[in-house]
Amino acid sequence: MKAIRINEWAQPVQIEELPQPTPANDEALVRVRAASVNGIDRAIAAGYLKMMVTAPLTLGTDFAGEVVAVGADIKHVKPGDAVYGASLSRGAFAEYVVVKSAGVARKPRSLDAEHAAAVPLAGLSAWQLLFNLAKLQSGERILIHGAGGGIGSFAVQLAKGKGAYVIGHAKANKADFVRQLGVDEFVNADSQRFEDVVGTVDVVLDTVGGEMVERSFNVLKPGGRFVTAAAMLPPDAGKERGIAAMGIYTQPTVDELNKLAEAIDAGKLKVFVNRTFPMDEAQTALYYKPQDGAAGKVVITIQ
Repeated sequence: MKAIRINEWAQPVQIEELPQPTPANDEALVRVRAASVNGIDRAIAAGYLKMMVTAPLTLGTDFAGEVVAVGADIKHVKPGDAVYGASLSRGAFAEYVVVKSAGVARKPRSLDAEHAAAVPLAGLSAWQLLFNLAKLQSGERILIHGAGGGIGSFAVQLAKGKGAYVIGHAKANKADFVRQLGVDEFVNADSQRFEDVVGTVDVVLDTVGGEMVERSFNVLKPGGRFVTAAAMLPPDAGKERGIAAMGIYTQPTVDELNKLAEAIDAGKLKVFVNRTFPMDEAQTALYYKPQDGAAGKVVITIQ
């Protein structure tokens, strides 16, 4: 099978021939049709995580395709099923990937493979930040940093679906897109300090990191919740102010993949793909950024 490989840090990816993997008892073998690019793929390729991962390796977390074979312990999908999911052990930028049971589920019926592949990691991150950590409730006010990004755009839609009052914070070139997602207010990160305009909120969801952590504490009510996918928090973060501050390392679950698929098929959650690239343009896909800031994921098609 063909696979997109990193052999040396900060060097161009290579397409290589590898043996087709065999699933263990708790794994499914998937014929990959599309795989989306995430920030962690760029970070690995650049060598920023070389203390955590070892080269050579096959890149890729998010995928969509069809089940080819399953291990003895897999009961929720079967050969021939159209599926999507996330492989935390990487390997999705290839014609075939083996993925643990928790990381594969039937894909949304209403999506093609390219759009389905754009969902898992960002969608799961938004879901887990909102509902598992922040425990967002209807009627609460939430500020979302990076509302026009992958996680942020899912978080805006999911929060609105829950009945929250949503304030989207993003750069000016994402303003129209974020408003189309349904935010109640938009804060222009290029011309406004969010502290000056949002008042107080119950929840802050952060996808930016850096100075956003401490600055966000200034707008949270006592008892408010700060949740982030972009920062490592000290154990006592927010405690002096009576704020619960929590970070996340996204873990796929079949139940949450199914809930995302249900929301998509019900028309409650839109998925945005900016551009697709063929497998032999993987290096370009990995570092592609639209000049106008247009929204949507980058997807590699694997034919």
